[in-house]
Amino acid sequence: MKKLLLSLFIAAAGFTAQAQIADGSNAPDFTATDINGNTHTLSEYLAQGKTVIIDISATWCGPCWSYHGSGALEDLYMSYGPGGSDEVVVLFIEGDGATTLADIQGTGNNTQGDWTQHSPYPIIDNASIANAYQIAYFPTVFRICPEGKVYEIDPLTAAGLKTNINTNCGTLEGLASHAKATAIDVYSCEGSAVAKVQVKNYGGSAMTNAVLEVKQGNTVVGTKTYTGNVATFASATVTFDALDLDPEVEYTASISTINTVAPANQTIAQDNFNVTLAQEGSNNFDVKIYTDNYPSEISWKIRNSSNTVVAQGGPYQAGTADQWGGGGPDANTVKSHYVSLADAAAGCYTVELIDSFGDGWSLGNTQHGIEIVSDGEIVYSQFVGNFGASSTTASAFRADGTLDNKTVSVKTFAMYPNPTTGILNFSTQETVSVSVIDVTGKTVFTAANINDGDSINLSQLQKGMYIAQVKGEKTQTTEKIVIN
Repeated sequence: MKKLLLSLFIAAAGFTAQAQIADGSNAPDFTATDINGNTHTLSEYLAQGKTVIIDISATWCGPCWSYHGSGALEDLYMSYGPGGSDEVVVLFIEGDGATTLADIQGTGNNTQGDWTQHSPYPIIDNASIANAYQIAYFPTVFRICPEGKVYEIDPLTAAGLKTNINTNCGTLEGLASHAKATAIDVYSCEGSAVAKVQVKNYGGSAMTNAVLEVKQGNTVVGTKTYTGNVATFASATVTFDALDLDPEVEYTASISTINTVAPANQTIAQDNFNVTLAQEGSNNFDVKIYTDNYPSEISWKIRNSSNTVVAQGGPYQAGTADQWGGGGPDANTVKSHYVSLADAAAGCYTVELIDSFGDGWSLGNTQHGIEIVSDGEIVYSQFVGNFGASSTTASAFRADGTLDNKTVSVKTFAMYPNPTTGILNFSTQETVSVSVIDVTGKTVFTAANINDGDSINLSQLQKGMYIAQVKGEKTQTTEKIVIN
């Protein structure tokens, strides 16, 4: 969600007025140690003929987190960094001297999340580098060509970074046969399973053909050929025919050839996966949708074995925080739907998550995804990031009904905002009661006869995480709430 690279809001808090280092200046040299203990010297990289991209950010900075989440630097590094053609160095510089390692790892009090996730490139916590480059805001991205001159550039997409380097530093060659395989969660419901593999092209040219295999040990149990046209940094999902896969066995999905050539990096061209046996529940269940910051783009569907939609929800209420509907009461919260598959036949059900903008459920400071709960037990759970326009899981769960009438009812329940400063609003189609329990298991707040539009005030409670148990005639749900 959002045209991040065209309209990033800049975080400038904490800077004194200063002139940023001028474009075309000699890049200030530095030697610094990353959080894994590895040493990096700028002049040594330049002497090796490499272009260096430096992202100076801060863990608390929202726009920095958005750029990190776009995957642009990760993709550039995977294609042209040490695991690829080794022509580019990407360095993430934490530029706020007050930042702790816990903040970088997402467990501190001054952070947007875990910055080590999706950061195969080095992370260096060194505010003196930010000072040397005289930055005026976060994030600030610099390009340094091998001749040693520094230029500020916009927070570009991976393709934009590649073009910028090609234009100013010399054309990147890339590798001819280079892609990453990511096995998608596989569920088995009735004795067979459909394996899916996402193939991301990190090669220097388009991928038009690929042969993929599923192996049990060294034995090939399935093969699939992909044909199409996947540009550099783009992805394709390859779906195998149904296979007889054992939930007790680990399998490997691998790319055997790309454009008829073996992958240049075998390590990332394969991924292990297990088969999950679909859990069974009754025909009544709660669907919990963990929204991101753009709820009006979020929707979901549940289909039966005949591919008929039997339940669906969303899109949710747009906010007014920006021109794309960010924020609002449905953002970064949990939307609960009570679903009854009245008289539906027993069988397997497919879950589809949809994002109308096409960048998954990926932005916001909470987890995003879906939980399906039946009789108090989670029968399916998936937490996601940027999955594109849709993510589909076949045979995600089973229902144990016996009749054929597909009548479906869906009722909605929500508490918002979450996190909250104390006031918690209710959207409900029936009267409910709520009990709030702290992390020690002590009930610290109760309320009854809550109707649609009512609110409760928890501002007297200490900041932290609590569990809210909500009960009604048809609503029974347990949800985490955070008081800030």
